[in-house]
Amino acid sequence: MGTRSRAALVGLGVFFIGVAALARFYAYPTLAVAPPGQVAHTVSTGADATIFSAADLKQKDHVDLEARRTVRGDVVAADKISKALNRKVVVFDTAVVTDDSKNYQFPDDASKTAEMPLSFVQERVVLDAKTGEAVRWNPTGNDNSGEYITTTLDKADRLKPNRNSALFQGHEGLVLKFPFGTEKKSYTFWDTTLRKAFPIDYKRVEHLDGLKVYVFEQVIPKQNIPVAKALMVPGALVDDPSKPSVAVQRTYQNTRTLWIEPVTGAIIKGQEQQLATIAYKGEDKLTATKVTIAYDDATVHKNVKGVKENNIAEGGYQAKAAQLQAISLWIPLVSLILGLLLLSFVIVRQVRGSDSR
Repeated sequence: MGTRSRAALVGLGVFFIGVAALARFYAYPTLAVAPPGQVAHTVSTGADATIFSAADLKQKDHVDLEARRTVRGDVVAADKISKALNRKVVVFDTAVVTDDSKNYQFPDDASKTAEMPLSFVQERVVLDAKTGEAVRWNPTGNDNSGEYITTTLDKADRLKPNRNSALFQGHEGLVLKFPFGTEKKSYTFWDTTLRKAFPIDYKRVEHLDGLKVYVFEQVIPKQNIPVAKALMVPGALVDDPSKPSVAVQRTYQNTRTLWIEPVTGAIIKGQEQQLATIAYKGEDKLTATKVTIAYDDATVHKNVKGVKENNIAEGGYQAKAAQLQAISLWIPLVSLILGLLLLSFVIVRQVRGSDSR
């Protein structure tokens, strides 16, 4: 082998080894972050639910519920907070509207309380862009970029983090996604109703629409829901007709199941088995909510295959996982093997050439 050919093969071998290193240790860490401008919509349905109607002051059975979640990234806030904390974070505004009518729309007049949805929760969360873990961010002054949670459209009602508050101390645990490279282990996952995180355990592997997913389950035992002021109902509703109005307590328990694409950490499907009651003097008197509610088939298919909504691409985690898998494993592995084979070939030819002299 000539000197030029040997030099070319050595150079090519070094090049492929460099590609392997760049793909694994630069390209993958750069790409394995949550996109700050992400927009996502999910629809969950729960058939044959039982609810307590505050408007009618009675329990209703055989109700079909629909919950619509919107998640929208705030790029400006994410950049600002990332610089302030010296770490890569993303900021998402989320809203979940649940009602017994499909495609519910808020009334144009907030005073029309009878037309408000059965429940509404809005949150701003700050997450580590790689792990999905909640990051505490509660700036002072006129800076409104901090996390909050609210159940009304009135900005004055937003709860901001307070370490001494029984209502909201700040987001914790995983909130909207799992880490890139999700492992078969237990994590902690945020529960909006109780406003704190609980353990969520790995259970098994399944396939959704041809995509391999990890199934996690979170069991939240029955407990009281924290409230700012006592819930008052007519005494007759809770078997105390001698009193026109009494203070009651809402209780809540839930079994949450999440189907996670492990490469990206994306939630492909979610399901909750909720049971909330109205208790009086420590005894359950009414069912506030009893439902099994889960992502509908269209949402699951969108998360797997991807679609465009309002000209914005959503979901498509099967392709995204394949791309990350290629960058983190196959491209580095193949490039490293090619590089080592080329260098080994040159060394072998050099040794054989020396032995033949």
